Amino acid sequence: MLATALGVGIGLVAMDGIKTFYGKTPLSGSDKKTNLAQTQTQTQTQTITETKPTANKGLDLNDFSLWPKLDSRMNVLLMGVDSNGHDTERFTGCRSDTMMLASLDPDSKKVSLVSIPRDSRVRIADNHGVEKINSAHAIGGPELAVKTVSEDFGVPVDHYIVIDVQGLKKVFEVLGPVEILIEKPMHYRDRAGRLNIALEPGINKLDAAQLEEYVRYRHDAKGDIGRIERQQWFMRQVKKKLEEPQVLLKLPELCKLAKEYVRTDLTVQDMLKLAGFSKQIQPNKIQTAMLPGEAVTISGGSYWVPQPEASALVLHRLAGAPQSVSVIAANTGATIHGHSSDEALASETTATNDDLTAEYAAAYAAKAPSVIIKYAKGGESAAKNLEGRLKEKGYVVKYQQRGDLADCQHEQVIESSYRADDDFVAKLKEAVPELESYAVVVHLEARALSDFVVVVSPTTVIAAPPPPVPAAIETAKVAPIPSNSF
Repeated sequence: MLATALGVGIGLVAMDGIKTFYGKTPLSGSDKKTNLAQTQTQTQTQTITETKPTANKGLDLNDFSLWPKLDSRMNVLLMGVDSNGHDTERFTGCRSDTMMLASLDPDSKKVSLVSIPRDSRVRIADNHGVEKINSAHAIGGPELAVKTVSEDFGVPVDHYIVIDVQGLKKVFEVLGPVEILIEKPMHYRDRAGRLNIALEPGINKLDAAQLEEYVRYRHDAKGDIGRIERQQWFMRQVKKKLEEPQVLLKLPELCKLAKEYVRTDLTVQDMLKLAGFSKQIQPNKIQTAMLPGEAVTISGGSYWVPQPEASALVLHRLAGAPQSVSVIAANTGATIHGHSSDEALASETTATNDDLTAEYAAAYAAKAPSVIIKYAKGGESAAKNLEGRLKEKGYVVKYQQRGDLADCQHEQVIESSYRADDDFVAKLKEAVPELESYAVVVHLEARALSDFVVVVSPTTVIAAPPPPVPAAIETAKVAPIPSNSF
């Protein structure tokens, strides 16, 4: 979904019709008049100012760019919707089957994706009662969805992008097959959704219909949670496709599709900032998380109940939100009522990261970082070598865990404990350089068994630790030189 918006932004610049589109919100149809010449002059002036050499720094040609720069964090709410039937108006009265908060941070040069389960039990903004969060779009469109996410989780949301799932399919009909690592056999016939899913595990080139099947499949033990995980891996893998040179030739056609199947409040200037920023992002700089919580049954209905403290910490780290624990507790969960309590919200105080984790950090502040290594059949050697390398660097390896192949297809570092943050990850990857390319997944638990879970795949290669030096040699190294040795 985000890729579609970025493609549209680039395409609009390449098209001759830029004078018509520039300064508008092109996909929503709203018209925000902007003087094109003035905008271009401002952009050029900003670029020259930013790249002007100073007394202490020479001109770096790598810094020079005509792309408008993303100079501060931008949070974009991504939503995927499906129409209610052939005769209904697109984007009207439909629930958001997918909801993901994308946070683009130029300071850390990272992109974070926080998936919000569609069954999350929340208070819908503007006194629309307590519902599953996916109903916000059906009740009041993307604006109400944005307001609900912002108010219920205390997170700033700058923009939104909504894409019809049929549009996603058509986009990849234009782009062509995409190479995707399928984790396990996926077989299911969905008559209502008009899907006949038949996918086999391994690296496969999927056409548009198969890509839709991959991102929508949810008929296993994990249900919607498994689907969210696959959507996050999909977002990582599709980036490679967009880097292919032939994509540039297809941008005008992508723009036409986006005009019909995408709604957003992003201006062209915003899209250009996102597109310019995305060029710098490496796959290992994309962090993903799902809003922490648990599945519960309330009055016969299935809901996802967010865990306030862990959710606040995830949104703080990945989306720059203040840690509004009590706001999340007041607006989500199994016991909330239809109307918010003004007194509860007025008394909200935010905490720093240290304050929030103090109780847990104090319990093991002096303890060495701990790791659980997860592997599948075929990954025994890599797991053994990784354990040796980590122990050599002072890490505590709690144990090796043999898992299902489906759960060990992607190499990843999972942040588990509250103290496992970006600094911890950086030190872990420094200790074992082979982990540098691993994806980072945030899955925080208040009482985690370890700080990290490192997942190695059957194809993972990790060098063995150096053999231990015999004690006799060590003694000889430090023994004094005899006076008659000369």
